[in-house]
Amino acid sequence: MAAKRPRLVEAREAMRYTQEGLADELGINPRTVRRWELGEVIPQPWLLPKLARILGKTDPELALLLDEPESAAPGVVLASGAATVGPRVEFTAQTGSHDDVELLTLVDRTRLLVDQTLSTGVGSSARLRFIEDRAAAHVQAYTRTPPMTVLRSVAPDLIEIQSLAAQRQPAAVQSRLSEATSVLGLLLADALMKLGQIGRARYWYCSARLAADDTPNPRLQAQARAQEAMLPYYYGQIEHTVALAREARSLVPHTPCAAAALAAAAEGRALARLGDRDGAELAMADARTLVDGLEENSTDAAFQFDRKRLLLYLSGTLTYLDETARAGRVQDEALTMYRADPRLVIDPALIMLDRAVGEARRGDSDQASQRAIATLVHLPAEHRTRIVLARADDVVAAIPAARRSRPAVTELRELMTTQGQEHTT
Repeated sequence: MAAKRPRLVEAREAMRYTQEGLADELGINPRTVRRWELGEVIPQPWLLPKLARILGKTDPELALLLDEPESAAPGVVLASGAATVGPRVEFTAQTGSHDDVELLTLVDRTRLLVDQTLSTGVGSSARLRFIEDRAAAHVQAYTRTPPMTVLRSVAPDLIEIQSLAAQRQPAAVQSRLSEATSVLGLLLADALMKLGQIGRARYWYCSARLAADDTPNPRLQAQARAQEAMLPYYYGQIEHTVALAREARSLVPHTPCAAAALAAAAEGRALARLGDRDGAELAMADARTLVDGLEENSTDAAFQFDRKRLLLYLSGTLTYLDETARAGRVQDEALTMYRADPRLVIDPALIMLDRAVGEARRGDSDQASQRAIATLVHLPAEHRTRIVLARADDVVAAIPAARRSRPAVTELRELMTTQGQEHTT
């Protein structure tokens, strides 16, 4: 049977989703997606925001996709109204012309049009609360979500924020819009950094920092700088990481918060890479103290910094300080903690690559290469990003030049070349 919502099909295929893939992303049965495209039913209300984000559509654009069956239900005329108030529905009575499915479809379609009208007509505060709820959902899901999925889901919400911010708003509303912009901008920047999109990531980190500075929230201002410090650590000058981390810490002095803990840990790891043993140990001691004093509940949401995250940074710090035994104990503890949630895959992979760097620095090039290969191969493809390859490159760099022709090292370098080519196609 031909789809009666061909533009909905086109939107799904444009985002490279099969019906089964879209259903899996939404947590529903594939048959439901098929019924949407056949024009039999429309999505339930709670699915609409997520469906819009996945398809890269605004709420009004999604409404148009869902309101285009080739033939409307008998006795129903759908007519488009002004863009600011959304489509309207006109009814003509035809007693006995609907079965139960048609009647339910009519009710669902009417509800969709009402939702669309409300979304464009409600006050700024209500729309803002809706945006903030969606931003919170992104933050909760971020650490388990592949970077490309993050880009698809976050970008539409940022567009909606800007459309609201473009209107004249009270100062309090404008501040909340800036905070939401900063939070979503940081998620976007971090995802772009993982994908190796350095120029784009730098732009979004800068935008997120400017938006944070437009709020009275020093913790957010510190968070923006601490997150931005990751970019030069992987792709730039390590000294810039230290500078950004210290700037972040200066914004929240003596404050036990996630931003301060992240900044201290980032500074310590960077100083270790620069060979500053005393500075690295001092910064990591500060990070431990701050984590111990955190009042927030430990979660795996973005921008949180719990003991698992501390151990990740301590793993890198001790690796570059050549503290082999200490690094091994930290890595064992961290990997045990991360096993509690198999969906958290990036941090454990980076810890395993830290271990490989340590083995390479100790002269065990074969073991280091084999560990790095196993880490890359077992990592899900959607998470095998540039940031992981950059850390794998550190493994090769730690192997003495005279040993880089060994078979295991050659295999690692070939695998990295293949993975790098996949990211450029």
